[in-house]
Amino acid sequence: MGVHGRALPTLLVLIFLTGILGPLSVVSSQQSNCCSDDSFELFLRGDADSGDLTPFESEVDEGDSKLVNQVLQPVEVGTWKVAWGIDGEYPSDNWDFNVHYEVQGAVGVNINMTVEVRIGGSFYEGGTTGIEPYLTGEGDVQSVIEIESGDVRQDDIVEVSLIVQLLGFNQPGDDSGVIFHWGSSDKPSSISVKMPLVEIEMKEASVSGNLVYFPILISSGFEDRIWSSSSGVFEVQNIAVSDKPVATLVDGGVEVTFVWSMPEGVESGSFLTEFILEPQNGLQIGTNMTHFIESGGDDGGGGSWYPANEPLRSGGSNILIDVDAGWDGKEVTKKISLEFDGSMSQWMRWGLDNIGNSSLGSSSWWRSLNSYSSSVPDSDYNNKMVDNSEISALEGYLTGSNSDLESFLTNGLFIEAESIIGIDPFELGPTQVSVDLGGTSGFSSETITIRISTSYSLMEGERQLLIESFSRTSDEEYWTGISIDIRIEGSMLTDIGIVSASGIEYSHRRWIISETLVVDNSDLDSEDSFRVEFTPSGNGLFSVLLGSGMMVLILSLSIGAGMTMTRRRSRFPTMITVATLGILSFSIYFLGLPMQMVLGVVASSVLLVFPISLLSPKTGVGGVSNSNAPRVKCPSCGSMVVVESDVRPLRITCDGCGSVIRIEE
Repeated sequence: MGVHGRALPTLLVLIFLTGILGPLSVVSSQQSNCCSDDSFELFLRGDADSGDLTPFESEVDEGDSKLVNQVLQPVEVGTWKVAWGIDGEYPSDNWDFNVHYEVQGAVGVNINMTVEVRIGGSFYEGGTTGIEPYLTGEGDVQSVIEIESGDVRQDDIVEVSLIVQLLGFNQPGDDSGVIFHWGSSDKPSSISVKMPLVEIEMKEASVSGNLVYFPILISSGFEDRIWSSSSGVFEVQNIAVSDKPVATLVDGGVEVTFVWSMPEGVESGSFLTEFILEPQNGLQIGTNMTHFIESGGDDGGGGSWYPANEPLRSGGSNILIDVDAGWDGKEVTKKISLEFDGSMSQWMRWGLDNIGNSSLGSSSWWRSLNSYSSSVPDSDYNNKMVDNSEISALEGYLTGSNSDLESFLTNGLFIEAESIIGIDPFELGPTQVSVDLGGTSGFSSETITIRISTSYSLMEGERQLLIESFSRTSDEEYWTGISIDIRIEGSMLTDIGIVSASGIEYSHRRWIISETLVVDNSDLDSEDSFRVEFTPSGNGLFSVLLGSGMMVLILSLSIGAGMTMTRRRSRFPTMITVATLGILSFSIYFLGLPMQMVLGVVASSVLLVFPISLLSPKTGVGGVSNSNAPRVKCPSCGSMVVVESDVRPLRITCDGCGSVIRIEE
C-alpha cells in the first residue's frame, strides 16, 4: 500500500474521533446549493409610463390599464423595467410575453404589436406579424421574443416595452378600441424569462442548549422583498419547522435564521435540512445541507441567541388592538392595549437590547433612544436579553413626549397613531405607557403587550373617531393578522349619540343606567378599510337614564288618556296600539338607534291614542257588555238598561239620559 493508501484510513479515523470528542457543537457538509435554471414570470405592474417588473406574485394586486383606439402611427402602450440585482448568465431561449386585452365597441380587431426587451446594453425584439392575430371579447394575446445568450450584471436595467403598430376593427363603433390590462391578480400580464434570480447559501448551524439555529443567506436584487414577498419552507428530517424565522437585512440580501428544538432524548446526530423558496406559484428554488449536531453547546453568550443585525419587521405578525374607553360628557378616558407577536416582536426585543448601540444604522428607529441609554447599566448592554432597565428606558421615552409616542407607533410599529387613539396624539392629556414582554426576556417571537392609558377632552356634538384602518400603507406587509376589541361606555346622564360605521360591524346597546358601543372582529386583513365614529348630542334628554324615564312617562300618559277616553268604549284597539308602540320604542332604545327616533316613536303613541279611542266601538256600562244579563226599560227615555248585579235594592244609571233607576226586586 502506498503513502496515499495508508493515509486515507488514518484520515477517516481522525474525522470520526473529531466528530465524537471534539469541542465543536456543529460540523456540517454542504450537499447542494441553489439555484434553479427554470424560467419564471416577471409580472407587469404600475403606471404605463413608469411601471416596473416583479417576480413576486403576491405584489400583483392593484391593476392598471390603457386604451388604444386609433393607430395612425405606432403607439407605445407602456414600458416596465427593473434593476437586476445579481450577476449571472442567461441562455438562448424564447421569452413569452402575455398581455391581457379587452375589445371595446367592435366585433373584433386585427392587431400587429411589437415587444422590445433590453437587458443592459443588449436589445431584442419580437411580436406579431401582419394583421394577426384576430382578437374578440376578452383574453390574453401572446408574443414571442428570441433571446440570445448573454451576461447580466448587477444594476443592469431589464426593460420591456409594448408597442401597437396596427389595429383593424371589424364593425367598429364610435368608441371602438382595445384596453390592455396588467398588474391585477385576475388580469395579470407578464413576460416569461430565464435569468439568474436568487442565490441561496445555507450556513453552518449554531447550538445553544437544545436549540439549533440554522442561518440561510438569500441574495438577490430585491433586498428584503425576496423573503417577505415569497413563501418559504424549512424542514429538518422532512419535518417542517413551524416557528417564525428571524430575518435580518445584510449586504446583498437577507439572512433568514430558523430555530429548531431538538427532540427530547436526542443528544447528537446527523440531520438533513432542506429549504425551499417560492417567489411565485410553480417556482420552487431549494437547497439542502446535512448537519452533524451535538446538543448542549452554547454560542458563547451565556444567554439567548440574538441576531447580529436588526431583524426585519416585514416577516409577518399578528396584532390585537384592545381599547376600553369611557365617556362622561366632557372627557374620554382610554386604556389601549397592543398585543403583537411574530417579526415585530423579534424586532422590538432586539432593539431593546441594543439601546445606545452606536453602530446602529442611520435608518434604525432605535437610534432615537440614544439619549435614554445613560439610564441602562453597562452590564445590561447587548447581553442577549431584555433587562428591566431597558424596558424602563423605552417606557420613559414613550411617556415623556406625545410626539415620541407617535413616532414609535408610526415609524416603529407602522401603525397610524390617530387611527387607534381617536385624535392627534399631540392633543392627549397625561399619558402612561407600559411594556410587558410576557415573561420571556430572551429573543423570541412571543407576544409583547404595550399598554397606553390616556384621556382627552371632547366637545358635545363633535364627531369622534373610535377606530379605523390603522396599518400604514407600505410596499411591505407588516401586519398579516389583525384583531380588534373596542368598547366605549357612557354614563347615565350622557349619550354616545349617533354611531356611523363602514367596512365593519358593531354593537350599540342601552339599558337604563349604561350605554355601550362595542366593535369586535378577529378576522381582518391589513388591506381592509373600516371606520367607526360616534357623535354625542350633549342633550341630557337623550341620555340612557332620562331617555328611558321619558319613555315610561309618555307611555303612562298614553295609557291613562286611553283608559279615560275608552271608559264606555272598547279598550282593545287603544291598548294594543300603545303596547305595540311601547315594545317598538324599547326595542329601538335597546338596540342603540338614535334617541330622537326612540322618543319620536313613543310620542306617536300619545297622538294615536286620541283618534283610535274616538273610533273604538261603544260598549255597555263600564265599557263591558254582557248579552245574557237582564234588562229594564228606562221610564224617562225608553232605553234598555243592562242589570249586571243581583244586589237589591240596586241603583243604576241610564246611558241614554243619565237618569238614576232604582230596582227593588
